[in-house]
Amino acid sequence: MARDRVVAGLDIGTSTVYTVIGRKRDDASTPQVLGVGVSSSSGMRQGIVVDAGDVIANIRASFTAAERSAGVSIPRAYVGVGGGHVECMPSHGAVAVSRADQEISSEDIARVLTAAQAVSIPPNRELLDIIAREYIVDGEGGIRDAVGMSGVRLEVRALLVGASTPHVRTLRRVVQEAGVEVAQLIPNSFASSRAVLTKRQKELGTAVLDIGGGTTNLIVYEEGDLLHTAVLPIGSAHITNDLAIGLRSSVDIAEHVKKEYGLAKASEAGKRDTIDLSLLDPQEQGLVMRRDVADIVEARLTEIFDLANKELRKVGKEAFLPGGIVLVGGGTKIPHIVDLAKERMRLPIQIGFPHEVEGVAESVDDPAFATALGLMFYGFDLEGHGPASYPGVVSMNASVAKMQKWMRNFLP
Repeated sequence: MARDRVVAGLDIGTSTVYTVIGRKRDDASTPQVLGVGVSSSSGMRQGIVVDAGDVIANIRASFTAAERSAGVSIPRAYVGVGGGHVECMPSHGAVAVSRADQEISSEDIARVLTAAQAVSIPPNRELLDIIAREYIVDGEGGIRDAVGMSGVRLEVRALLVGASTPHVRTLRRVVQEAGVEVAQLIPNSFASSRAVLTKRQKELGTAVLDIGGGTTNLIVYEEGDLLHTAVLPIGSAHITNDLAIGLRSSVDIAEHVKKEYGLAKASEAGKRDTIDLSLLDPQEQGLVMRRDVADIVEARLTEIFDLANKELRKVGKEAFLPGGIVLVGGGTKIPHIVDLAKERMRLPIQIGFPHEVEGVAESVDDPAFATALGLMFYGFDLEGHGPASYPGVVSMNASVAKMQKWMRNFLP
């Protein structure tokens, strides 16, 4: 008899906290979104908790709203983790196949993944996950799933995903104090790409650029494998700060101006278009030219795209990704951002929307929800309800996943 499973994804951003609760039956191909919760965020800076009290209150508000709209109570969530302290490190592991008939079993996969984790980790770093990029059987590489194959020697080329232990512990603590158990911490870039990329896009070579409030996450795929990740220390909140300085206004007015009148390309603003700040706040005085606002927005977005190009250049993919760039995050809502991105990055550009999901409310069909939805997808996948063709699941069955979790308990 088919069972229903309920999973929650919790995205704690610099500007906003998003919670998505979904349900999926064992015999269903796609999950159904039951409820969402959104609250403003404070106390986070570039993916790091700087004010625990504020973050706890924001998480509680978002999670409670999601439970209320879903009509269910759920004790735990898959939580996104971001910031420059999250990094990937290449690793390699090798073992002898254990069975007498030389058939590779899931136990062999678990052992070779454990061998790949046998590296020196600084005491202030914590291993979040291991990503199998390629299995090698008796010298033959390019294998995605080695279970059932025959061989004497099994190797794996992997990426170890690590993060700062103090920051991770603080994040876990504030989530738990908000009344939510952390099922697993998942890098934000993995989650957003899981929500918006198809298998074909990963095979072609595609990057996801997630423009958040405090940071911008970049993740690049080629031939179905994770090629590169990076966290850029600039987000849409920096545009707001620039506008506040340029307009000599409050940050709240600058945010309003950005959302209502911002343009990614100054050339799209009329020469005589003006913004009356007094209509936004009686205490504000004067008119500002919309083109001046657009100049500020365009300059900061150009910086973000140029930094992303610099990261692509490191792996030889600048202007050379057939699948192009998929933009997600709240910062992608600025009009004409696709046109500017095409000019700066010289690649096909599109806004990313979630796929393979049912019951999506109109407010959730939004690039800002990509990470929260991806965390929900990730939860279903890790619990055996989805494909194992993206980072983190690494073609493992449930017993291997449990073994990895057990091993993590012994990491510093």
